[in-house]
Amino acid sequence: MKQTKKGSQWYFGLKAHIGVDAVTVRTHGVATTSANVADVTMAGALVRKDDKQVYGDAG
Repeated sequence: MKQTKKGSQWYFGLKAHIGVDAVTVRTHGVATTSANVADVTMAGALVRKDDKQVYGDAG
């Protein structure tokens, strides 16, 4: 978890990176990181060897 202070307000955050099978629509992997980690750096951890296509958003 990462913390930051803006003015007198503190913010705490983390992200959940979730891998979902496109055919069965079931979750196959989850990775959590602090909020300052970019989504693209976690993509490799969520792609499986048998995946033929990978979809992502503009995150």
